[in-house]
Amino acid sequence: MLKYLFLILPIIGFSQDAVRVEYEVRQEFDRNNLNQTSARLEEMLINSENKRYYYELIVNATNSNFTEIERINNEQKSTGITVGLSSNVSSNIYKEFNTKELYENSKMKPKLFIKDSIQTFTWVLSKEESTILGYKVRKATYTNPTQIVEAWYAPDLIFRDGPSRFNGLPGLILKIKFKLPFTSDMDTNVSFTAIDVKPYAGKIEIPNKSKKVTKEEYDKEIEKSMRKSEGMINQGVGKD
Repeated sequence: MLKYLFLILPIIGFSQDAVRVEYEVRQEFDRNNLNQTSARLEEMLINSENKRYYYELIVNATNSNFTEIERINNEQKSTGITVGLSSNVSSNIYKEFNTKELYENSKMKPKLFIKDSIQTFTWVLSKEESTILGYKVRKATYTNPTQIVEAWYAPDLIFRDGPSRFNGLPGLILKIKFKLPFTSDMDTNVSFTAIDVKPYAGKIEIPNKSKKVTKEEYDKEIEKSMRKSEGMINQGVGKD
């Protein structure tokens, strides 16, 4: 009987109540629209392309939390002057699937999470297959007016979620490539690739002491902060 149990265990794998996925993130700059690049700018772009970023996605059947993480890469040497990952890549996104609500962390007000709706993506499924971390993955694409997003999802991982705002495929997204504006004349191609998948047993929730707000409430908070800053500046000027 034990012999048969050992044969079955590798097929079943771990429980899929919740999983934690770690992604390595890379960016590559599209220089096609640049009239010219100086040696210094080109060096900075190359240094930035060599830099790696890391995110984790913790997901179960009802919600998920996508967060940037600090991870030391001993193989990644100091590369001089770099530019960071596009500001359009959020540092923290929390999704509630039952209510179709999404909460995105504010970079200006880190304790505030701005309420939004989970976006619907019109994916086109392909028969093309590959393997990531031992999981069979299938290709899907999403097209909008500016680009074609390429995703690879694992049907054996039953969660319909993925990095950042991406979701809605019949399996967890383990790799995705998309384009983001970086400057007025240059885009950056961003890729998320899973480097680790593990079972997860903890809670999935917005960080403690954080606050959910609507976009209108957030705008009022920003306006309030700006008025306060202007008042402090005016007081400083008045003292001179």
